[in-house]
Amino acid sequence: MALAVLAYVGRNWFESMLKSRFAVAEQRIAASLAIRAGLRSHEQNELVAFRIAVEKWEYFLQSGIGDLTMQAESKDFEPADFHKSDLKLFGNVRLAAVKASIFLCDPNLEIELLKTIATIRALYYPLLETTMHDLLETQEQMLPYLNRLRLFEASGQKDTVIALTADEAQVLISLRHQMTAVLQGFAENLSSQYRSIAEQLYELKDKINVRTYRPLTNSEVDPGNG
Repeated sequence: MALAVLAYVGRNWFESMLKSRFAVAEQRIAASLAIRAGLRSHEQNELVAFRIAVEKWEYFLQSGIGDLTMQAESKDFEPADFHKSDLKLFGNVRLAAVKASIFLCDPNLEIELLKTIATIRALYYPLLETTMHDLLETQEQMLPYLNRLRLFEASGQKDTVIALTADEAQVLISLRHQMTAVLQGFAENLSSQYRSIAEQLYELKDKINVRTYRPLTNSEVDPGNG
């Protein structure tokens, strides 16, 4: 009888100990899971921020040259304005790539992202530099006519000495058409070469999506951390 009582007490004690240990383990797993879920949220935010930075930068590379054309008749325009905006947006992309890799504790990801955006930049820049050169060259030819046109308008269209002749007005129209043609050429060249750029962008976005939407697995939860 005494042995039966001891066995019963011992079994209850052993079961209680196991339940206690299981409860502690479950609490640690839950805590670890909560921490990992919080970190995952930060990781996703940084990866999304990187994608947004890339989209803004690429949009500028595509549309910035059009803005340049719209400003090309302004004597206050400086090519440095374009490069300044590009450097700022490209810097944002690089910073976002570094931050994302830090949150993910993955230096290889940083290398991959920076390598890809550098490749994208190398594909865009030859097109941009050629187009900008042609636009500024056309602008230089237009400025003398534009300055006289502004002065004539400022005089209330009364100072006929500075007014453009019919031939000069036609030259200005031709130069404006030439500027439009330069922009059209940029669009056509970009379209013909965009496949290479699109492939790089797809590869970049695929790398980000794989990490952004990957499930939280048990291997990332350490029951030994409480």
